[in-house]
Amino acid sequence: MPVPLFESSFLQETLQASEVSSRSVTLGNGVQMSLLKKGVLKISPPSEAKPSKHMVISSAVHGNETAPIEMVDDLASQIANGSIVPKHHLLLIIAHPNAILAEERFVQTNLNRLFGDAAYPESQELALAVSLKEQVTHFWQDVPMASRWHLDMHCSIRASKHYTFAISPQSTYPTRRKEFIDFMQQAGIEAVLLSEEPSSTFSWFSSSKFGAQAATLELGQVAKFGHNDMDKLAQFRKVFWELVESVESVESSTSGDMITYQVDSSIYRENLDFEFYFDKALPNFSRFSEGETLGKDGDKVLTMPVEQGGVVFPNPNVELKQRAALIVKPCATRYVDNQLTVLD
Repeated sequence: MPVPLFESSFLQETLQASEVSSRSVTLGNGVQMSLLKKGVLKISPPSEAKPSKHMVISSAVHGNETAPIEMVDDLASQIANGSIVPKHHLLLIIAHPNAILAEERFVQTNLNRLFGDAAYPESQELALAVSLKEQVTHFWQDVPMASRWHLDMHCSIRASKHYTFAISPQSTYPTRRKEFIDFMQQAGIEAVLLSEEPSSTFSWFSSSKFGAQAATLELGQVAKFGHNDMDKLAQFRKVFWELVESVESVESSTSGDMITYQVDSSIYRENLDFEFYFDKALPNFSRFSEGETLGKDGDKVLTMPVEQGGVVFPNPNVELKQRAALIVKPCATRYVDNQLTVLD
């Protein structure tokens, strides 16, 4: 019998250990599990398998978004005990253990704003971002672009008119291929936001730098460990597990199509005197009439710039120069050369 990689679990090891020594174990079924560093676990399928993907599966980029953390930890445990035999190479990430322990989104600054090319101030989160970028770069070295997938799993701060939704980041590469969109649809993702604005998120890094099929997945609302409504995520979990265990593509469903939105613009906070006028509990995707007042940024009045416009991720308390909200609008799409494309 191989020596277990963890005394308890991937999550407990990540939270309890001050330092982690890299180590590997090969299971009886041929799966290799390698703890590369604290919170980063590489898993390779049995040698006889024919893997078609190298998938990054990340959680805890924000420490209080616990449902994805529980899901990643459960996946690691089920692979370790042989209940799941992966057919793909996986890089499982629990990104920010200190924020998890603090039960906060971050400790010093928002980690999911540090994956761009800017010169960011030194912080605990910047060190994590640099390390994660190095791990992903090494994981995808010499891997065909079509094999690169990244599911960056989050939870929304506030309630949402779509319990699950995804943000497909901007990229010059074809990162909205039908197989990837079909997976999200089958997994019960209710809506997808198509962004054409360069960003600095983890999924944007993967899509823009590596051409990965990547998305930020919002899976419910923030809750403490053990208090997530996992029944509402049962469809996602089921199809996610099937993705890990099969080399066959997930077939699209003829019902329950996702709603597609185009990101029209972003609101960035420029002044300390910044506020939204709507209720703090307003759900994501709430609609406003074109020209309707949303709030203020210093002396500037913020208004809805488009018809049928919705507000997503409104947060008046972000740091200066950071995004305080997304403005989205419904859009029609079709596939062109196997790539989801917005109709003009």
